[in-house]
Amino acid sequence: MSGNYEFVCADDAERARFADRDAILAHPHELAAQQNRARSVVRIRADGRVYYMKQFGPCSIRNRITFAMTRPHAKDDAERECLVTLALRQRGVETPRPVLRGRMSDGRSFYLCEQMPGTPLVEHLLRCEHDPTMLRMLASFCGDLLAAGFRLPDLSADHVFVRQELGYWRFGLLDLHNGEVAAEGPAPLKTCRRALRRFQRSVQSLPIARHAALRFALRLLKRAGAARHARTIVRGLSPMDTAARYERTGKAKAYKDRNPARTERELALLASVWPGRPGETVLDAPCGAGRLSPFLRARGHGIGRVDGAFAMLQQAMDGGATEPMAQAHALALPFVDRAFDGAVQFRFLHHLEPSAQKAAVQEACRVSRRFFVASFFHPCSVHHASRRLRDLASGRAPMRHAITLSRLVRWCKANGFSLHAHRAELPYCKDLWVASFVRRSDA
Repeated sequence: MSGNYEFVCADDAERARFADRDAILAHPHELAAQQNRARSVVRIRADGRVYYMKQFGPCSIRNRITFAMTRPHAKDDAERECLVTLALRQRGVETPRPVLRGRMSDGRSFYLCEQMPGTPLVEHLLRCEHDPTMLRMLASFCGDLLAAGFRLPDLSADHVFVRQELGYWRFGLLDLHNGEVAAEGPAPLKTCRRALRRFQRSVQSLPIARHAALRFALRLLKRAGAARHARTIVRGLSPMDTAARYERTGKAKAYKDRNPARTERELALLASVWPGRPGETVLDAPCGAGRLSPFLRARGHGIGRVDGAFAMLQQAMDGGATEPMAQAHALALPFVDRAFDGAVQFRFLHHLEPSAQKAAVQEACRVSRRFFVASFFHPCSVHHASRRLRDLASGRAPMRHAITLSRLVRWCKANGFSLHAHRAELPYCKDLWVASFVRRSDA
């Protein structure tokens, strides 16, 4: 192999074992992360140890300029990741141990590191291990890194690793090729805002209480030296949990009683695309205050319900609902694959950012045997354009997130479903659309 090849923190056995790139890939390996155009990650097992090799495509012009103008200076993505890792380790931050890096003659580069102890923070939170002490220490850890000059665009619950050692919480970091090491001092607002947004997106599917998220954000900003701008930064973030707002006194009741004329119009729209058959079971997720129940009962469906807000489920029960229901997040449904004949997500997706929208659709498709129905806000509409102008004028983060029909079709196709029908009340004027999908084997 021509190009550049350098061992970093390798022992003698690793130098012999990984003499070149072909020798690395000669060991048992498997894809460890979803591949994209810029990089791929494989997990390698050798002599009882686990390693990860990141393979990057030729360095983009944008990255070459960034790596030349910011520290640590590097010629490619692998070298940048290695140098940022070494800078963090010098400061005492736990990272995957860098073993080697290399660059090939065609401009591609690769980086090999040993597996880091601990588990991703997102897994702790998924198990509802919301230890206040751990979250407080983590916020300080992240804020201190930002104040120390480390600019880590990929800082999130996916890339922070957590473990306990002698009763003390320890944190580590990975995925550092986009990192930068700048001068110490208060972190720029852009850096703080980006870090919090990444954390927010990485836990969007988890039942994180609003007060816990707010405490985490404020502590991180304080340690990063941006406390006096905390109100501005937090105000620009999207809500952490769409369900939590309905737990406030009277909020769920007000939602149930609002605008019955609009509900009637929307149910007529839903009826025009409905693919369900009498006797089939349907999961209403999230069910809200039960507005779809009469619609589903009238069509002879057995109904299952979930919602993230207990207050919403209480409103559904007060309305006379007797069907099974559970408090659960629509992005983590507590059901086996194909547990229902169909699933419906109505007036829900627009509350989520695109990555969470995709996860919600995937979950609904997973638990559906035959069909899936969803409403969504279309971006090409007068209504959506006016809403975005108001957001821009106020400086707030968008509260409603639109997607195109073609994107929703792609997500459903990836999960085995084809478009059945779609409708809009006033296409390109109002933004609410509905679409139904059927599993391709049943189309």
